[in-house]
Amino acid sequence: MPKNGAASPVSTRTKLLIYLSALNAGILLISNLSAAKIWSLFGIPVDGGVIIFPLSYILGDVIVEFYGRKTSKHVIWASFILSALATVTFWIVGALPALDEGTNNAAFNTILGSVPRIVAGSLIAYVAAQLLNNYVFEKIKQKTGSKWLVVRSLGSSFAAHVVDTLLFDTIAFAGTMPFGDFVNLTVFAFVLAVSFEAILQPLTYVAVAAVRKFLHMPTLKEAIQSEQK
Repeated sequence: MPKNGAASPVSTRTKLLIYLSALNAGILLISNLSAAKIWSLFGIPVDGGVIIFPLSYILGDVIVEFYGRKTSKHVIWASFILSALATVTFWIVGALPALDEGTNNAAFNTILGSVPRIVAGSLIAYVAAQLLNNYVFEKIKQKTGSKWLVVRSLGSSFAAHVVDTLLFDTIAFAGTMPFGDFVNLTVFAFVLAVSFEAILQPLTYVAVAAVRKFLHMPTLKEAIQSEQK
């Protein structure tokens, strides 16, 4: 017990969770804002959020790997609350009367005025997909133990990306573009997100190894060998 009513020191494990949670929430918010821009990749429309959003799955995998599905669920809902707060704030600010025409009020509303629908789709898709990702990840880990990190990481992400892409693109963009473009956007967004995550998979191993070292845990190889004894 701490003396003289002093607060207990924050454990290394808790400190790391704070940073991972903040980074996860930040990535969700940044991807929501970036999704307002539709860019052309070889003539195929792609929302800007796809550039950074796959990192949220890597972070999600790291969190559920070390802290479990229950803790990860709280991180998901905390990220949800932050982005919801941002949406409400942008809506209120956009509705406030502008001082004059030179204050870029129109530009503000043009960029952030589209955010509510995008964020609504993003938040609904995010919660559904991340909860599914964690569920599948944990179920695979229960069967494989510490080995086959790539299987539980990519397997859970593949299932989650299906849900995420369908929900997000339907809510955010259905009816805002020709149907053919919408189908191309949805299919390509899924393929691109999965491809990004596959390419970034070594980063998952690096992150897991770094967290194990930071928390003074056995390496992944040592953990697998221990489970096999």
